[in-house]
Amino acid sequence: MSRWHQTFMRWSGLAIAALFVPLAHAASLNAVTTVTNNGVAPPSNINSLLPVVNNDSAANNQAITLMYRPLLWIGNDLRIDWGQSLAKSIAVSKDRKTFLITLKPWHWSNGRLITAQDAVDCYRLIEQLGDRYANTGIGGIPTFIEQFRAISDDQIRVSLKQPVNPFWFELNGLSQIVPVPGFAWTGLSAQTLYDRQTDPSLVHVVDGAYKLERFTQGREAVFVANLQFSGPKPVIDRLTFRMITSSEAAFWSLKTGSLQAANIPHALESAGRQITQMGSCKTNGGYAINYVTLNFTNPKVAFFKDVRVRQALEYAINQPQIIRVAYHGNGVPSYGPVPTLPDTYLSARQKWLVAHPMSMFDPAKARQLLQSAGWRVGADGIRVKNGRRLAFTMMIRSDSQTRTAEAEILKQQWQAIGVDMNILSLPFNLELSKLHPNGAWEAGLLSWSYSPDFYPTGDGMFDTGGGVNYGGYSDPTIDRLITASTQSSSMQPLYAYEDYASQDLPILFLPNPGYLVKFDRRLSPAQLQAVIWQATIDQVSQ
Repeated sequence: MSRWHQTFMRWSGLAIAALFVPLAHAASLNAVTTVTNNGVAPPSNINSLLPVVNNDSAANNQAITLMYRPLLWIGNDLRIDWGQSLAKSIAVSKDRKTFLITLKPWHWSNGRLITAQDAVDCYRLIEQLGDRYANTGIGGIPTFIEQFRAISDDQIRVSLKQPVNPFWFELNGLSQIVPVPGFAWTGLSAQTLYDRQTDPSLVHVVDGAYKLERFTQGREAVFVANLQFSGPKPVIDRLTFRMITSSEAAFWSLKTGSLQAANIPHALESAGRQITQMGSCKTNGGYAINYVTLNFTNPKVAFFKDVRVRQALEYAINQPQIIRVAYHGNGVPSYGPVPTLPDTYLSARQKWLVAHPMSMFDPAKARQLLQSAGWRVGADGIRVKNGRRLAFTMMIRSDSQTRTAEAEILKQQWQAIGVDMNILSLPFNLELSKLHPNGAWEAGLLSWSYSPDFYPTGDGMFDTGGGVNYGGYSDPTIDRLITASTQSSSMQPLYAYEDYASQDLPILFLPNPGYLVKFDRRLSPAQLQAVIWQATIDQVSQ
């Protein structure tokens, strides 16, 4: 998801200089050409320039965040970075139902002061979009809101219908609010903005570090420093994103010197290390999970509703093998809906499973579960029940060798327990367009970056009717646990939710890949940080 892999996590500005050893006399670059999604996913196209009305893909968010500053900037430590946020402070009422937000003095690129009304305009757009808003339900937006209004030029009062965990609401709900220049969009409805989200003329007034200089859909997007930016001067004067949608193509562009930074495809990591004229860094792949989503609403694969089938599929997955073969050793195991790295919100059980990954690989148990569910091995080795084979089709994005390798390994592992999985390769945007309840799809290989749901409670993802609950999964216990995690300030409900989800399996959990990124050695530490999107840099070397 992919956010999909994508959706994004903003850099907090944490120093990485301690990890970076620059050349003694390297000259910095004023202009950088790169691709989207460095450090987190294969590159993909930017197909929206506007906040709120976009599909929330990582590439779109990367571009939009350059131009528009969110109310709350969530840092790499999963906390609010007040230095980067438009909000100066938030006061919470004793009953945990009212949030009073005070804004800093911050200006639009035309010199106009950002006001509370600009934040209200953003919220009104969310309301008008309804179910088309990509993050509907996450963080209680807009379902928990009783009133969202400006009470002065620099203060917003948000009143809720019920008490909430303030930490959850701030990280997951208020982080979605991106003040918009409604005064520059006078007379334009949410539908019109949705229809014109690639129109460069609509982004001539911005408040972020960059302004759009040129946008050619499918080819490139060029951003230049916003000289009226209220924050620190951007570290790169001109930032160009080439619309290269394959890691392999990006690799060859990197070798020829036409890109200054890009991921190295896992299958080409050995070759990537031979690009000795460039520096290297490894990332954790972002605060994300990698998984197979299942369509619980498609009668052709009704067997997904049987938890024994889901558990059998999970027990058949050899995560260390996927990491070793598909990711070439660059990845971490994951057995629940909360990301492994950083392990800020992992329960004790999930930490133990990550440390002992082979404990979850048990093909014998998988076969036993399928047998108990009435699935018998047929003449061709595939299990059959009531005349129906245990078979399904899984969509994958067609522009990634890593995804293909991962899918091929899963096919072999599931075939070993009597399950037939067919692979359907599709352009990424086409795969995304098919993901909705009651669709004809059966399964899909995806990633989900936790943003704006930085506090990973699963609201909007796995609760009944959640806006990004693509497979239509529904379970009253998980609904109750998710609700508890959004209301209680204790971590225990969150731990209970993730441990239950790891057993009931609303999705099938896979390891999360990290990435090797090669970059021009002239990039300074801050410039490198600017082109690595949503991921923690683990190692940097020249």
